[in-house]
Amino acid sequence: MNTLIRKAVTSDVTHLIALSRRTISASYRSFLGDEAVDAFIGSGAADIYVEENVGCCLVILRDEKIVGYAVWQDNLIDLMMIDQAAHRQGLGTRLLRHVEAALFQRYDELTLESFEGNRSANAFYRKNGWREVSRRFDEESGSRKIIFGNSR
Repeated sequence: MNTLIRKAVTSDVTHLIALSRRTISASYRSFLGDEAVDAFIGSGAADIYVEENVGCCLVILRDEKIVGYAVWQDNLIDLMMIDQAAHRQGLGTRLLRHVEAALFQRYDELTLESFEGNRSANAFYRKNGWREVSRRFDEESGSRKIIFGNSR
């Protein structure tokens, strides 16, 4: 199994949108509920997010197929997704380490946010050395989020 991490390009957008929809649908229903997930996917917000952020996005490919991606804004890892079918295969850890290494070249402290109810993602970040810094209520999603930090 060959894996590669590279910067996203415009031709990746369609694949990233499809991956986002699948991952949000499969992973977020348990803590946001069907109605909220369907409304979010139906709104096109995830599609727009991908289109607007392709310039600050890394993709991870397995056997030449995109299986995940990460978006950053300054020292914030704004989003990280691994296709549900590729979970628990080390791809998320590999992508996270790659993004951390790139951002630590410019910043001493990194942050990311995760839905409080997303237990598997929160366990993943903790397992990979991230520490909880605070929690906040996110008006847009109507859910609580955990803010994680990591430093060199």
